[in-house]
Amino acid sequence: MTAPGGAAPGASLLARTRRRLALGTLVVVGALVLALGAATALIGTSILDQEVDRALQAAATAYLGRLGGETPSDGGEAAEIREPQAADTFFLVLDASGSLVANPSGIALASLPDVAAVVAARTAGRDLRTVDLGGTRVRLLTLPVAEDRATTGWLQTGIVLTLRDRQAQGLVLGIVLVGLLGLAGAGLATLWITGRALVPIRAAFDTERRFVADASHEIRTPAALIRSSAEILQREELVAAPGRPLVDDIVGEADRLGRLVEDLLALAASERGTLAVETAPLDLVGLARTAVRRATPLADERGLRLAGPGPAEPAVAVLGDEDRLLQVLLILLDNAFRHSPPGGTVTVAAARAPRDRARIEVLDEGPGVPPAMREKVFEPFARMPASRSRADAGSGLGLAIARRLVELHAGTLTVGDGPGGGARFVLEMPARAHPEPAATRARHADRV
Repeated sequence: MTAPGGAAPGASLLARTRRRLALGTLVVVGALVLALGAATALIGTSILDQEVDRALQAAATAYLGRLGGETPSDGGEAAEIREPQAADTFFLVLDASGSLVANPSGIALASLPDVAAVVAARTAGRDLRTVDLGGTRVRLLTLPVAEDRATTGWLQTGIVLTLRDRQAQGLVLGIVLVGLLGLAGAGLATLWITGRALVPIRAAFDTERRFVADASHEIRTPAALIRSSAEILQREELVAAPGRPLVDDIVGEADRLGRLVEDLLALAASERGTLAVETAPLDLVGLARTAVRRATPLADERGLRLAGPGPAEPAVAVLGDEDRLLQVLLILLDNAFRHSPPGGTVTVAAARAPRDRARIEVLDEGPGVPPAMREKVFEPFARMPASRSRADAGSGLGLAIARRLVELHAGTLTVGDGPGGGARFVLEMPARAHPEPAATRARHADRV
């Protein structure tokens, strides 16, 4: 079986950057389109309302001219009563008290005439309002009918707003559709532009990655020669006693340089997508015991207690690369040791998890990882602000390499709070129903 791969961290970073640029640009464009659309709709409906009011005033003025300042006493023109249509203009002639005298348009009188409009017109000289006639909106203008400056009655002129409302709805719908099409076009253009903008960044990133890989290869040999030469000086006692601590320091620093070079090479292989993963059935509980055994001397040096799975723990079968997963656990343990106080306990636990998953946890009693740092600690060269010293802080590459190795196993590596307040690193990956017999195990190399 093959180990699933994933996007290289560098490619993932560029993809995330592109998505964020595109999203930010779309948010700005979307806000501009929304503001422009709202302004257009507001101006358009305002123009429609002005046209309605202008037509209403013109119709009322013309009809007042026909009345000549007199209110018909015999009811005036008679017309057949009918329901108002979409854009009807109608007239109602009222006497001085506001009672209906004539309905020349034959409009159905649902809540008409409007007495409140007449009362308001007596005070202001005219009244313009929008009224609802049983679900039909009407713009109603009330003007006095006057002769020799004496008010003899009132004229209420109305325009049914059904057509105007349809036009306004059509305008808004058109603006929305144009806005959506504009956003879609802006999205495509944004993706294209951001893709083009990231080309030089991607090229610089590739150049830096090649440089790191090449430089690491070149440094590895001199570092090994320095270490071997210092070991000869130690072994043959070719340095006087006062200088021997300096030779010990050279060996220690050469070791640290060698580990840094190996980490850089692993990270470069991960970035290139050529990190080798060989998969085989294995037991995570047994792997955890192996990691504890390998790391116990380092824990003893630091005055820490290291606890692992007990002998009665049931096996947890997975399909993975034993060497790579052991590397992950040792990275997590080294990180836990560096952040645990002297006399503290580091615990490794392995068990099955819900939804056919397998889980390994590494818990320490250190200061923990703040929520804001829980993703950043997995980035290359990331360090916790509370690291005690430069020598104790590590290279900042271990957790980035560990997460990449776990992702190649279709797993996840996260960090949270431990029960005692320290950090709790959790590795989860797909579990198998049961371990396969050793005779049937097959290892497969997968270049991802």
